[in-house]
Amino acid sequence: MTRPPDPPQAEPLLLEVSGLSRRFGATRALADASITVRSGEIHALAGENGSGKTTLIKVLSGVVRPDAGTLRWRGEAVRIGKPSAAQVLGISTVFQETLYSPELTVLENIWMGTDRVFRRGRSRTAERDGAREALDAIGADGVDLRAPLWTLSLAQRQLVTIARSIARPWQLLVLDEGTSALDADQRDRLFGYLESSRLQGRSTVFTSHRMDEVERLADSVTVLRLGATVAAGPKSELSARRILVAMAGRDVSAVTASRRPATNTHTDADTDTDTDTDTDTDTDAASRVALTAADVSLVPEAPPHTVQVHAGEIVGLAGLEGQGQLEYAQVLAGLRAPASGTVTVHREGQPDRRVHGFGRSGDLGIAYVPRDRKTEGLFFALSVLDNFATALLRRQQRFGVLRRREIRRRFDEYVPVVRLKVHDPGQPIGTLSGGNQQKVLLARWLATDPAVLILNDPMRGVDANTKQELYGLLRTLADGGMAVVLLSTEVLELLTLSDRIVVFHRSAVSAVLDAAASTDTDVVAAMFGHALEDQGA
Repeated sequence: MTRPPDPPQAEPLLLEVSGLSRRFGATRALADASITVRSGEIHALAGENGSGKTTLIKVLSGVVRPDAGTLRWRGEAVRIGKPSAAQVLGISTVFQETLYSPELTVLENIWMGTDRVFRRGRSRTAERDGAREALDAIGADGVDLRAPLWTLSLAQRQLVTIARSIARPWQLLVLDEGTSALDADQRDRLFGYLESSRLQGRSTVFTSHRMDEVERLADSVTVLRLGATVAAGPKSELSARRILVAMAGRDVSAVTASRRPATNTHTDADTDTDTDTDTDTDTDAASRVALTAADVSLVPEAPPHTVQVHAGEIVGLAGLEGQGQLEYAQVLAGLRAPASGTVTVHREGQPDRRVHGFGRSGDLGIAYVPRDRKTEGLFFALSVLDNFATALLRRQQRFGVLRRREIRRRFDEYVPVVRLKVHDPGQPIGTLSGGNQQKVLLARWLATDPAVLILNDPMRGVDANTKQELYGLLRTLADGGMAVVLLSTEVLELLTLSDRIVVFHRSAVSAVLDAAASTDTDVVAAMFGHALEDQGA
């Protein structure tokens, strides 16, 4: 009789956390949170903004001490009272808000904090070799070690912070929204590194609001809600719907490819039409041109292209990282000058006006919401209300005195519009979750009553439920006659929200796609410069 094979042995436990709690004043950030991570496992930590994920990560990293709870590392009880204690164990963390010194070089940022009091921790050659190896491992081989960090793109800065963590000896890598600024190719190369590290017995805990990343990468999932663990287990036993229901405490549908109902009939042919459109005599708001980028080229060698954005329309901007879509959004907003061409705003009942610099864009009716809310959008030393008010300061003052009562009235008006969750407008902006910070930023610019709203990856770092709320808001704004330009790194998001998608490759428009008639394959093909002939690009 043949002996049946032995059942597969589970990998040994690396980390066990149970009964974790932590309060910050009256706010309970963690309440009976737990997580178990095995050696050689990739573990997803899921939850809406404010669920306690970041606080749990800070406990694991030694940044925050818990009020109660136990932590075991390889079966032994441990206390991680400071970051150096986590590093000694082999826990290396990449935080959601990238931490770096912009004036220092890439090399200096990677090894920042490792020097000893009286001498360097390693030779300069070893530092260069270690930094280069870490960057190459995650696909950042093109990053110059000598470049000051401020000269890099947001995605490159994110890769540098990841390289900083893996350049040190590590057994558990913790990524808090570590892919939020990366494009698809950069994300794939990072995932390849994590998967190869898993084969070496090293583990990863990651948070992500992208369910496709959880589906693809995770072996196990732990779900937090209101600071407590509400679901945990192998990914094979937790469907995307079960995870979302556990996160929200109610049935929330995952983001699907259901398309925005067609409210416009603009086609690719509308993109290169005569720019002398008479907007004053057009009685159909949905067909009125709100903004024209005429014969715009981003670099001298790129062919010029004309794009018109209509009132009531959402136009998506797509492309791999560094292909020109960011620069194009900035040109539309007046933040940078094109190599050639002009941008003109058409407001009903007003003469056409050219966009010259961001300082005048608000007067023309353009609002721009930046991608990196930490460094480009919010003032973390100020309150929620003061952050909201910054775009209204020039309008809401009389004889040099700020009309704070009117600003508060406008704030109260937009709280329900963006579904902002805030206890006190006077509280510091940093006390809000990432999703609510993004809502404050959006409310600030909506309060300027723009005709054209330009959004640079606005869903970055927000949870699934908040994302659905923002999707609904953008649809409502467009249905109300606002022209919306949406730059996103998510193809499915662009297909879901947009009427048309302008795709960039090598700093030029490679295709203009009708979203309702296109697939993700069409968009990705255009990103790589392989636009289908029938798209007329």
